[in-house]
Amino acid sequence: MIDLRQELLGRVKREFIEALDPDERAAVEAATGDLGNKPDAVKLGWLKMRTKESWTKQRYTVTVGRAFEKLRQMVERLETDGAERQ
Repeated sequence: MIDLRQELLGRVKREFIEALDPDERAAVEAATGDLGNKPDAVKLGWLKMRTKESWTKQRYTVTVGRAFEKLRQMVERLETDGAERQ
């Protein structure tokens, strides 16, 4: 099983996370941080406290998916640019 948090921390630069919009950053934190192993209800409550907005499971799922896709593209661009320079 892949440890998503370790994978993100190992390959994603802090500036990539900071490039996400605030909702995406919060969702990534909920998915990968200490809350990563908690039930979705706990994550949604934390997101509501963090963002001062209501979160549904659908909003969380869509936001996390969008954020991870953006991060994946940023990492791929970085790896591609690095390979081209060598």
